[in-house]
Amino acid sequence: MPRLQKLLLPLLLAAALTACDQKPSREEQILAQLPLQDAYTHNIERMAALLGRTHPQLSQATIQGVLRKHLTVEDQRQDLFRLYSEKNFSDAEFATIVEATQDPAKARALEDTEAGKRLSEKLTALMRESARDAKVQALAEQRMQQVEDELDALEDAGS
Repeated sequence: MPRLQKLLLPLLLAAALTACDQKPSREEQILAQLPLQDAYTHNIERMAALLGRTHPQLSQATIQGVLRKHLTVEDQRQDLFRLYSEKNFSDAEFATIVEATQDPAKARALEDTEAGKRLSEKLTALMRESARDAKVQALAEQRMQQVEDELDALEDAGS
């Protein structure tokens, strides 16, 4: 048995070193390089402000809580994984998107280049295509209906 362990140890070390040499997956890159939580928080705050107009009896904190319950950060994460997948963007394109996201000056400079315009058009087209998808629309409508139903119930309970 000790001989087997001596042979197995180098094999395990080689496998571990090989795993270290692999570049991170696109999903890992998205998680590490894009401000997902900040974007999620911003989206929830913006939606809560809009819903506050139609539900003035409820506090922004209450509305945000309902939104977070039905529109999770994991949902947004999965949407971004699909959008920024290797199928849709090359490594170079994704790197450019990350740079523009992290540096507003680079984003503005990119808008003035032909490559930047093409990348922006590609991103916009992919987002529109996703928004037109019947399954995506149905899921979004279902979630928003759940939000509206819960907000209405909270208003009725407070009356």
